Amino acid sequence: MRRKNLAGRDDQCHRKLRNLGFTLSNEHKAEMNSFLAVMCGQQVSTEALNIRTFGDYLTNLEALKPGMNVLPLVGHSTVRIAAMGAANRAPSESELKVMTAHVARAMEEGAFGLSTGLIYAPSNYARTEEIVELAKAAGRFHGIYTTHMRSEGDSEPAAIAEALRIGQEADIPVHISHHKVLGKQNWGKSVDTLKMMAEARQHGIEVTCDQYPYRAGSTFLAAVLPPAVLAGGPDVFAVKLKDRSFRAQVVETIERGSEPGWENLIKGASFEGLMVSVSRHEDYVGKSISDIARMENKSPYDVIFDLVVEESLGCIIILFMMDEADIIRIMRNPWTMIGSDGIPGFGVKKVHPRMSGTFPRILGRYVREQGILTIEEAIRKMTSLSAQTFGVQDKGLLKEGFDADLVIFDPATILDQATYEAPNQGPVGIHYVLVNGEIAAENGKVTGATSGKVLRHSN
Repeated sequence: MRRKNLAGRDDQCHRKLRNLGFTLSNEHKAEMNSFLAVMCGQQVSTEALNIRTFGDYLTNLEALKPGMNVLPLVGHSTVRIAAMGAANRAPSESELKVMTAHVARAMEEGAFGLSTGLIYAPSNYARTEEIVELAKAAGRFHGIYTTHMRSEGDSEPAAIAEALRIGQEADIPVHISHHKVLGKQNWGKSVDTLKMMAEARQHGIEVTCDQYPYRAGSTFLAAVLPPAVLAGGPDVFAVKLKDRSFRAQVVETIERGSEPGWENLIKGASFEGLMVSVSRHEDYVGKSISDIARMENKSPYDVIFDLVVEESLGCIIILFMMDEADIIRIMRNPWTMIGSDGIPGFGVKKVHPRMSGTFPRILGRYVREQGILTIEEAIRKMTSLSAQTFGVQDKGLLKEGFDADLVIFDPATILDQATYEAPNQGPVGIHYVLVNGEIAAENGKVTGATSGKVLRHSN
């Protein structure tokens, strides 16, 4: 990669990694750089980023002069790679000590907590006991544990129970990312998931969640494969998936259904419900796996395997798996926040409408048009509830002495325009966006202001 292009692309890379259980480190360089290349959609290394510690990571972010505020979490996958590479096993006692030390140092250097992405390798190789020990390290610094749980479908109650167990045993607040219920066979079960969280709160476990207001999610295409397939990292699984006999074994595993610790997204969405949104194959974008299979005269499985071999984690899909009734029920829950869960597309045409539509969609459709929330409730879920939950000082309220992070909008006209076919369309009804007192956007146009702050947790 040319050095002159590094800063702008790396800013996107940092944003993409931090909410998926990934941050950056310098141990096990080959495996770390392999993950960086596929996660960021480019060849980039820890050496190029000049990152050896979590503090270096934050310093790099500040040097990039971000346009937004950044609240950093230490990612479990990177901590694991730093200690033991991409191995699919439990850590040794010494490796666990190294991981715990990494988390503690990151907390000392400004991390707000520990994040896990438990459907993604290598985070999903971890047993609960491992995460409890790492969460204890974050908890000693008054941090928070955030998680993309092991399941949001068939095994979601067990996944929530695991998150609550981690919170209880580590004595740390728990935040469940993008809470949802996947798969038609599970629709309506948000009644049970919210009840589990409510009962935990009654017993002293501080648990919260967030959501985005769409019936479809988005992730890497490789995430539809069983965790064992992805063992060893991108360079390893790309070779394995070229073997026809290995492919047959993977198909057999998927057809059997879900396994412990694995969400069978193909079962939940079907091949028709998996739409390619980011790919090197421009003619695939916007088409389902079934569409591509017919177009290429391949089986749907071979379409998936070929794309993962060729693009690794660079191919992103949209999954149509949720029900509107669950979305509304979760939205009304008083400790649910609003978040986009967006993955930057690095200039590609189609990612997911939630990137540009989440917040105006809430205010336009669910507040003004449907009356699901009051405007006061919605704004609280977007601002003060998040700031208070994550322990952010001087943000989240219109108050003297607080940072001026403001959105000036017209309640009568604000509305999202982004669709799955045209996800990058901006909203209407937003006049100004201010970040720390500077105008970052005016009437739909970004000003180029770089007034964002890299926040550091006060221990």
